[in-house]
Amino acid sequence: MDKTEAFRIVYEELKKNPMFCGHFDAKHGNREFMYGICTVMENIALNVSEDAYEEYSTIWCDNIVESVERGKND
Repeated sequence: MDKTEAFRIVYEELKKNPMFCGHFDAKHGNREFMYGICTVMENIALNVSEDAYEEYSTIWCDNIVESVERGKND
């Protein structure tokens, strides 16, 4: 297995956890912690491919905005 495939396996496994895709309790959670997760996940995605990075950025942005909006309404 090459390095790219290893990163792909890790990336796909981590995406199964909603927290690693930007879902969080914005009212009680820590945004800085979430942005740290984003930084690590972006790095992993970049090691997979540019397409994986773009995919992840879209997923993250959509979910983080949704989480923040939900936090405002709670």
